Amino acid sequence: MLRIVGDINFSDGYFDMGIGVGGKIKKGLSPFGRLQRKSDDYWIGNMECVCADKSGNVGLKAKQFIISPQHLNHIQHFDFYGVANNHVMQHGAEAYQSMLDYFDEKGVAYAGSNAKRTHVFEHQGKRVALIAFCQRPDNFTESPLYWHLPELEDVRAEIRAHEDCDFRIAFVHWGNEFISYPYIDQKQFAHALIDSGVNLVIGMHPHVMQGCEQYKGQWIYYSLGNFVFNMPWEPTKYGLVVNVDLAAEPRIGYEYIKIGNDFCPEVVDDVPSKYSVEYLNTLLDINKENEKYYAQVRRCNKLYRRVNRMDIIKNFFRMNPADSWGVVAEFIKKRLP
Repeated sequence: MLRIVGDINFSDGYFDMGIGVGGKIKKGLSPFGRLQRKSDDYWIGNMECVCADKSGNVGLKAKQFIISPQHLNHIQHFDFYGVANNHVMQHGAEAYQSMLDYFDEKGVAYAGSNAKRTHVFEHQGKRVALIAFCQRPDNFTESPLYWHLPELEDVRAEIRAHEDCDFRIAFVHWGNEFISYPYIDQKQFAHALIDSGVNLVIGMHPHVMQGCEQYKGQWIYYSLGNFVFNMPWEPTKYGLVVNVDLAAEPRIGYEYIKIGNDFCPEVVDDVPSKYSVEYLNTLLDINKENEKYYAQVRRCNKLYRRVNRMDIIKNFFRMNPADSWGVVAEFIKKRLP
């Protein structure tokens, strides 16, 4: 069975340096340790950090969203990682290429780079194409080495190039953070992918779950939410695993996960109703006007920032003092005219 999850971050972020996921992994944490992983399953996730020894940045920025491969030796990696998202170029071209070389060395498949937009593999007797790209702006470079903001016609050409495959998955980094439903153009784009020959659309980036729908007999999951990430806001603690059984006719379902206080995801039987797929599906047709949609985006971001700032205050003295005060300095600098 294919087991598909959302955003994975093995590193510390902006406000948890030394005490986040990366700090725990460096001390031996196995972030996938609570998963029941069968030998014949194929695990797929989005790698939203950089696995490299050197950063093109200096100071605090050289410590954020990056982890050395030497700290990952104890981890049983997934079979595949998507490498097209708005964090993979955060430490420069050399670090990004170093991560791809590391995955090659470890026998971990990937897709989404300019040189490898699609990964093709055999599973359950079927030929599968995983097509990965990013529909988000890049804040770190003007020349991303991953497949960045492709036109629909370019994506269609990539799909046509793999029409000999039995099952095609679009693995798309898109949408807006912290909002629990997509915008209308996003839905139209997803439908166009299905019309072009994709059998399953998997979305990520919002860090919270969004609903799913069936269109012309094929499934679209707009956001699977987080899988391994340290974010203090409750909605970011839940996510989905999409299960794809290709033994006969494709059968597609899902399970919920919850991220524990130790940053490890665990499959759970149920989630609060406000995070359930049933409820999220009721949101898919609201706020069709862009103005109303982006007003809600701003409200959700404000809620997240409020919780995040409280968490920063709580953990301020747990971090290295130089890092703590460096974060404060960066915060003030961003708000100066």
